[in-house]
Order: sequence, then structure tokens, then C-alpha cells
Amino acid sequence: MITSGYRLLGSSSIRRSLPRYNQPILRRSFASKKSRSKPEPSRHYVLSAVLTLLIPYTTYAIYVSTSAAKEVEIRQRLSKLVEGEGKNFEGTLIKYSPLQVLGRYENPFYEYRIQTVYEFFCNRFFELFHINRGGIPKDKVQMLKLMPIHKPEWGPNCQREDHSKPLPYRILKETSSEVVRRKEGDDLPVYNTWLGQSCNYVVYNGLKVLTDPLFSDFLVHETLGPKRITEMPCQISDVPTPDVILVSHNHPDHLDMKSIKHWQKGHPLWVVPVGMKSFMDEHHVKNVVELSWWETLEVNKDGHSYHVSSTPAMHWSGRSLLDANESLWCSFLFSHNGKPIMFHGGDTGYVKDLFVRIKQRFGDNCKLAILPCGQYCPEWHQRPRHICPEELVQIMHDLNAKHALGVHWGTFTLSGEYFREPKERLESLATRQSIEGRCYCPELGKTEKFD
Repeated sequence: MITSGYRLLGSSSIRRSLPRYNQPILRRSFASKKSRSKPEPSRHYVLSAVLTLLIPYTTYAIYVSTSAAKEVEIRQRLSKLVEGEGKNFEGTLIKYSPLQVLGRYENPFYEYRIQTVYEFFCNRFFELFHINRGGIPKDKVQMLKLMPIHKPEWGPNCQREDHSKPLPYRILKETSSEVVRRKEGDDLPVYNTWLGQSCNYVVYNGLKVLTDPLFSDFLVHETLGPKRITEMPCQISDVPTPDVILVSHNHPDHLDMKSIKHWQKGHPLWVVPVGMKSFMDEHHVKNVVELSWWETLEVNKDGHSYHVSSTPAMHWSGRSLLDANESLWCSFLFSHNGKPIMFHGGDTGYVKDLFVRIKQRFGDNCKLAILPCGQYCPEWHQRPRHICPEELVQIMHDLNAKHALGVHWGTFTLSGEYFREPKERLESLATRQSIEGRCYCPELGKTEKFD
């Protein structure tokens, strides 16, 4: 035993019988054994801290996951009782209204799987071993050939500055019939300019809408990145002042601080999901409206009324790990005269009956569906929160949209696929289905007209 050995070393008879050169060695040997008998204080504190954090968090994650799953099952049973054999909006509201567990939003979808911090950091760890992740060419000339950049034309009657007052508006309840009431009116075109990621500048009948504004070269930090892989088609100062800015959720690649500072005052009306207004208030944004799923914003311009409806999406929110899911996330459907004009998907995974239900609520023949089609690799990690090109085409069919554009790719390296793979897969699939003229990925800065 270590203790008894240490006492023998203290005996004078033993000490005298040992050679002098052996005594220090024995002392060091017994001392080292004694030091190993107790854990080092620093290791002990680290282990205690880790267990103190991980055990409660694991319990929390299990509780949230099981609670959400039980609620999804209850909602499915209730919606079937209400709907019978068909689908109706009452059943849709039961099945796909916002869900909260312990004060944070969760996904009310059978297809969703909760993401824990273990999975998040595990995937980040694997990413460290990727060589030239995304296959980004180093030569700028080659990159420009692969990702052509155009000077935006925006659309008709787009003055750069607008110093008028914000548009008058009101919020309509989820069940309001005004949203879907068909009215006579001209069949007008919609213009779209893709500016990278999910940032689009949409013009319809003189109304200017900006989606998920992003004009920064870096997402998180100028040194740490991620860095934009292409040049921007324009600077934020070149963008005509939008009437409405739609923010699907608060992730940094869908809302940057440069946009907030540039349009925090004045004309633009910011439309954000429930729970985000406090963040916008902290950054002194004056003109903000929150919408929950199925609520509708009615705005008026030049004698016309337009509707922007918040629709569900399967995703999550958070500017950091600490504020995860404190605010909601959504997609948007823009309509005029009771007819769907533009659908902005934001970020979403695929839910088999969600987009069919959106079509049943707001009508079919949407002129333009702007849908994400990148950041899907590896699928085991990304699929519950992002769609792939095949699912984009399915959503186009679910909505019965006339045109579909694939965005949310070719801007930052945020996942493992080759950076042009979303475009190539989508356009190859569209060709096989003979919809290549109606379903494709746009080019940066190119303003396109959709009738």
C-alpha cells in the first residue's frame, strides 16, 4: 500500500540500510504513487462542470423531444376527427399551429427530429477534416464562369430612394375570409432578382418586397467566417428602398446586421415571425410587425391592397445556441386580389401535406415559388431542416406553382455538397420532368420577369 510504504521510508533503520543514491528515487516513487491516489483538482473541476451541464441538458432534450412527439400525435388524431376523409382549414389549424414546450418553439411535424448540441458539434467536428469543402475554385475567372454575376435591373418604376411614410397596414386573423376572396383584376407580371442565399428583390405592380436581407461578406466574423464565395451583384446602397422586408427567421444567413442598420428607420415595413420584435427593437428598428403562422398582413399602396401571410415551415431559430427557438420561423405567401403571387420558402424541411394545405388555403397557380435547394449534405444531419432539389420539385407540384426558383446555395459554404450540385441536380431533374423552363436556379443579379 502506498501509505505503508511511505511509513517504511521514514524508518531510520531502513534509511541507513539503503544506499544514498537510492533514497531520492524511492521518495519520488512513493510521492508519485501518493499523487496518483487523488485526482488533480483541475480535472476534477472540469469533470464536475461537464456533468453539471450535460446531465440537465440531456434530460431537457429528452423531455422536449417526447413532449413534442406526444403533442404531434394528439394533433393528428384531432385533425382526423375534424376533417374526416378530406382536408379543411380547421383541421390544418389544429395540426399545424405553433407549438411551444417550456417556453420555446418546437416543430409540430411528424417528419421532424430534434437537433441536440451533441449532433450540432459532432457535425462541426467532422467538417474540420473536409479538404476544400464545397469544391470552391481558387481562380476568380473560373469562379465567374461557374457563377455569372449580372447588374440588377430590379423591375419597372424602382426609384432608389423612398422618403415617404411607411405603408398603412392591418393584421388579419388566421380565419379571415378577406385573404382568399377572389376579385377581378389584371394579370400582372412579377419580377425577381436573386442577390444570394435567400435574399431576393421582388417587384409586383409597383410594390417592392425584399426577402431575407443579406449584404455582408461574412456571416459570423470577418476573420472566422464563413466568407461569401462569390462577389455580390450589388452593394446595399444600390438597392431601391423596399416597401416590405420579409424575414423568415433570425439565422445570420437570412438577416444580417448591415441590413438592419441600413433600413432601421424610414419607409420599409419589416415583417418578422413572432418572438423577433424584441431583437429588432434592441437594434432600433422602428417599423416592425410580428406575424404568427396563418396570420396575414394587409398593406395598401396606390389604392391596391396586398396580403402577406405567414405560413409554417419546418426549421428552427436562433442567433446563438443560447436563444435557440425563442422566436418562431416561417415561410410567406404574398397574394393580390385573392390570388397567390409569390411564395417565399425561407428555410424548411419537407412535410408531406403541409404545402398541399397551404395551396388549399390560399389557392393554386402561384406565379412564383422561391424555394431553398442547398445545404442538404450530410442528409442525416440536414434533412429535418433543409430540402434537397427533389423535394423542391415536389413542393412546386404540391403548391401547383407556375414557376419555381432554387435559391439558398452558391453563396456560403455551409454544408458538404459541391457548391454547384444543388443547381445541377435541380436542373437535371427539371429536364427529365420537362419543366426546365419553369423550374431552375437563377443567376446572381439577373432580373427576370414571370407572367
